[in-house]
Formats: sequence, C-alpha cells, structure tokens
Amino acid sequence: MKIFNKQRFQLMNGKQFQKYLVYAIGEIILVIIGILFALGINNWNQKNQLETANLELHKKVLVQLDKDIAYINDFQKDLDTLGQTYRKVLGREYDKSMVNDNGVLSTVLFQVTTLSLDRHLTNLIDNSELDDSKASQELIELNGNFKLYLKNIQDIEDIIFTKITANLEHIEKTQDWYTELITDFVCRNDCINYLLKDEGHKSRIASLRFLYVSGYGEIVEEFKNDLQSSKTDLEALISE
Repeated sequence: MKIFNKQRFQLMNGKQFQKYLVYAIGEIILVIIGILFALGINNWNQKNQLETANLELHKKVLVQLDKDIAYINDFQKDLDTLGQTYRKVLGREYDKSMVNDNGVLSTVLFQVTTLSLDRHLTNLIDNSELDDSKASQELIELNGNFKLYLKNIQDIEDIIFTKITANLEHIEKTQDWYTELITDFVCRNDCINYLLKDEGHKSRIASLRFLYVSGYGEIVEEFKNDLQSSKTDLEALISE
C-alpha cells in the first residue's frame, strides 16, 4: 500500500490525473480481491466444519438406530408372549414356555403393552444443521418416517387402551365379583369361569388380540424394517 501512496502523490502533480485513477482503481480491485479471497476461505472453513459436524451426526444416528432396532426386537418378544397369553385365554394352542399361568388373567384384563420408544434419534436430527449431502437427505427422510411411525403407534395404543377400559367397564356393570377382583385382586371360580368361558368376554379378548397382532405387531415390524433399511442406506452413503 505504501508504494501506491507514493505513486499517488507523484501523479497528483501535472496532467497525470488519469493515471492516478488507474492506480486508484487498481487499489480498489486489490481490496475487493482480498475481501473475496477472505470470504472464500471463510466459506470453505464453514463448509468444512459443517461437513465434519454432519459426519459425526451420521455416526451418532447409526449408533442410535442400532439401539432402537434392538429395543424393538425386545419389544416384539414381549408382544409375542402377550399374543400367546391371549391364545390361552381364547382356548387356542399356545406356547406354554412363553406363558406364566399365574399372571394370565391380570395380563389380559389390565396390561397395555406399549413400545415406549424415546425420541432421541429425532432430537439428534431436529437439533442439527444439515448439509446438502445425500446422507443428510437420508436423515431428513428417516426423521419424517420415524415421527410418522410413532404417531401411528400412539394411535393404535389409544385404541387398545380404550378397548381394555371398555372391557373392564362392561365387567364392572354386569359382574358381582368385579369389586373383589379390582379391590383385592382375588378371582374366584365365578370370576375365572366368566373370564375364560363367557363367549362375550372371549369375543372382546379376540378383538384385543387382533389389534395387537394384526395391527400393532404389523406396524412395529414395518417400523423395524424401515429403520434397518435406513441404517443400511446411511452406512453405504457415508462410505462413499
């Protein structure tokens, strides 16, 4: 800059003003180039930092996917056990190794088996700044699907809870032994005979089993399969 300043004073004398303008414009151009260069470096640094942060995010999502898939596998085992319990109450063949005879009636009457999957994965994605990579686009799709499945699961859980509540309300209105059952958790012969043999009660239990097996169970299975597919796709995109 000192060289330009020296030239400036020399050119201000006489008729060399036009040459001075050339030097002035040259200074401006150099300043602009310097600014653009600095902005370019800054943008490059920001892009590099975002890519690094996204790579770490992708790795965290993969770890969480493994945890969620494992959790769903465990839940499906509980769901299978519940299904076998319903089969016993309905007088159908069932896997005796999966059913605790002492808890059959209380399970069918009072238990609502739910997935209870947390939202750690969606929180990870929602609270992160994503780049425009294919892997990040996969995260956006995964996030939307995850929330949709949780909504569908919540909806069918509400239906199941309503069904169980309605069954208890019917028993409350029609059966004298209900007070002893709900107060002391004692189920005598008249209680047992009703719960295991009454056709109306068995019909309500059959509907509950249908909701669990054909409704809840299928949604959870599709959910797990989609999570596994997203995990495979994300791993492939990261390795590219």
